[in-house]
Amino acid sequence: MRVRKIIAILGIALLCVSMNTETFGGAVEVDTVAVLPSKGHKSISPYIFGVNSGVNLKGVAAGAFRLGGNRLSAYNWENNMSNAGSDWHNNSDLYLVQNAEAQFKNVPGGAALDAVYEAREGGVPYTLLTLQMLGYVSSDKTGSVKEENAAPSDFWNKVVNRKDGELSLEPDKEDGVVYMDEYLNYLITKLGKSDSGSGIKAYALDNEPSLWRHTHSLVQKEQLTCDELIRKSLDLASVVKEADDGAEVFGPSLFGYAAFDSFAGAPDWQKLKKDGGYRWFIDFYLDEFKRAEEENGARLLDVLDIHYYTEAKGACGERSCRHYDNDDCVKARLDSVRSLYDAEYREDSWITDTGAEFFPLLPNLQQSIDKYYPGTKIAFTEYDFGGGDHISGAIAEAEMLGIFAEYGVYFASLWSFDKNMYQLGAINMFTNYDGKGSGFGDTLVQSIYNGEDISVYSSIDGEDEGKVKIILINRSLHEDKNVGIILSSDRQYTDAEVYSLYGDSPVIRRLDGVENIIANGISYTLPALSITEFIVNAKDTDKETEESPSAADGETKENQEDRTEDKDKPFRYIVPAAAAAAALILTAVCVVLIRRRRG
Repeated sequence: MRVRKIIAILGIALLCVSMNTETFGGAVEVDTVAVLPSKGHKSISPYIFGVNSGVNLKGVAAGAFRLGGNRLSAYNWENNMSNAGSDWHNNSDLYLVQNAEAQFKNVPGGAALDAVYEAREGGVPYTLLTLQMLGYVSSDKTGSVKEENAAPSDFWNKVVNRKDGELSLEPDKEDGVVYMDEYLNYLITKLGKSDSGSGIKAYALDNEPSLWRHTHSLVQKEQLTCDELIRKSLDLASVVKEADDGAEVFGPSLFGYAAFDSFAGAPDWQKLKKDGGYRWFIDFYLDEFKRAEEENGARLLDVLDIHYYTEAKGACGERSCRHYDNDDCVKARLDSVRSLYDAEYREDSWITDTGAEFFPLLPNLQQSIDKYYPGTKIAFTEYDFGGGDHISGAIAEAEMLGIFAEYGVYFASLWSFDKNMYQLGAINMFTNYDGKGSGFGDTLVQSIYNGEDISVYSSIDGEDEGKVKIILINRSLHEDKNVGIILSSDRQYTDAEVYSLYGDSPVIRRLDGVENIIANGISYTLPALSITEFIVNAKDTDKETEESPSAADGETKENQEDRTEDKDKPFRYIVPAAAAAAALILTAVCVVLIRRRRG
């Protein structure tokens, strides 16, 4: 039977439930969710559950780890010096290795080696390293660099992509030059290539080049042009592929909407746009790499890399504010994720004020890829919707991860820190909900819901429908939501474990499960502002046991102790019996109709 017919049947049934909210003695409203484990299969990249350096990997089970940020643009791999740029008085120092393992503090490439070691210890399978393309990196001189010491000067070493001579594992620290091919050769010798168990999987073509005139003005004095960026990018990308043709190349690490649109007003953009008939800068960038592949016979760009920090304002007029006692401000954060996928949504921001031509963002990115460079993957190597110290930040993060899965995003790494535990808790809901390494499935399946306050994302592993994992997000600020979950499948589901993140703690709590599922229907009550995951088992399916593999001890001991069965919380079977019965009858009707149609 076609998917649309199933959707139509279930849609009518769901509509009936939504219209009968006062039936059965005026009991309660019931939101009905349908899950179709055999329909709509999409692979979920495990690398969307990533974080940037600065996060303690013992507190989050991450799928990817990125070493990036403004300091990496001026990082000298030979001596581990870097420059903070405008982030901190253009200071040159050893900041990037100050907290490194002792074995990496005084060796070349120490920051990169330490990041790989940290990822390995944290059980993270994918590492992304930022390479230097700015043109100059810190020399061995420490302290705040003044305007009179702008590059070129002895406060800086020049970056050259290819060394004219033998590559050494002991770089010359006195020649005033650092070589990118020598750096890559050094890392590959130490760690292996990308296809090895310990090798770096991918390299980024520097960081936020449209902002160099502001972040690294002592090196990039004028606004970088589009043509200069392409020239630098193609050359460095080719060096990467020559060193390790299996490594993935990420670029251009664009910061924000203005960079997506016009490369932040680059001086040559308007002419390039007119001559090429491009909509926005991303079109041009993709087209240039496609042309390079046609000329050279090899792909140099694997992943389109952007950064996204919401510009949406709360009712207070501030972007990503922390007014958690203001419902309108909290709602603005929850809604802000819609700018990535919802054509009907208009956020309150300068982007909307200037037209928001490329919102929703994800469909526009895919449109450009399909037209100019098919096969290119999408990455959000920095993103943040705020609220990391509040449950609203967890809700926004979980929503974003679900959207990344739906839209086939390849890689995403949250820009966050350990104090933002709610966001990290949301990641753990997808990667380590039980503290033993159990996570969401690797295949997204179809879910149907016709209301406004709930989002649903459902998954299985591979093609196995014996265990279905369903994440329900209740965005209602103050109301618990009664839900009826219908699993439309030939399989008979028997029971479900339940885990939830809600309230005033970033710790995931195990709630009372569902011990006896009747007719593939579950009734449950979701707490206000919560992320709840159901692990639904079919008949003859083994449950996940205490021997589940650990995500490299991806949770602190304190969190493991706190993750207890929260049986005092009245979230199980709150839906009155009559309403629950109605949901189960609806389940049976849907299953019968679908089976008849199949016949």
